[in-house]
Amino acid sequence: MQPNITLYGIRFTRSARCRWTLQELGLKFEEIDCGSMIGGEQLREFHPHAKVPAIVIDDEVLFESAAICTYLCDLNPGKELIASPGTRARALHDQWVSFGLSELEGYLWSTANHTGFYPQEKRVGAIVPSNTEELLKAAAVLNDVFADEEYLIGGEFSVSDIILGWSINWARRMGYLDDFLHLQSYVARLLQREHCALNPE
Repeated sequence: MQPNITLYGIRFTRSARCRWTLQELGLKFEEIDCGSMIGGEQLREFHPHAKVPAIVIDDEVLFESAAICTYLCDLNPGKELIASPGTRARALHDQWVSFGLSELEGYLWSTANHTGFYPQEKRVGAIVPSNTEELLKAAAVLNDVFADEEYLIGGEFSVSDIILGWSINWARRMGYLDDFLHLQSYVARLLQREHCALNPE
């Protein structure tokens, strides 16, 4: 029997990863738009920083999009959206997700904070060039991967592509992928998928 699932999110935020994963798995779920709840006590019940995404699965709460997506796939192994624990392919999933979050997305978030999200008095504009340098290094590595592969793990679409694809698409939207043709093609493939939840703009 399918569990009762409620996703707390906002359209194109990292909750899009969870929505996309749920749809690829064919799971029914309720989604609550939390735009007005960010930072508030109601959402803090599900996330210690009152952020999204968070998910409730049969009364059990989980937050952080990569953890949510990975767990959902482990709960539904028959869908083959993630490799089995202990396999080389699963190690590669962990590798690329960790790489994407730390070497690409971390710098994107830092730049976003210091150019828009933080109040003016907290912004340090001087950090942006070094952030850009680091994220372009990561983009170059990933661009080389997709010179020979359509998807991250074994040439087959998986949840790894959902998680890392979100970060790469953000880099594209911010104008960082102009020199990385393989990454541009990769994002185009993701956007063509039926359940893709990435922002196409």
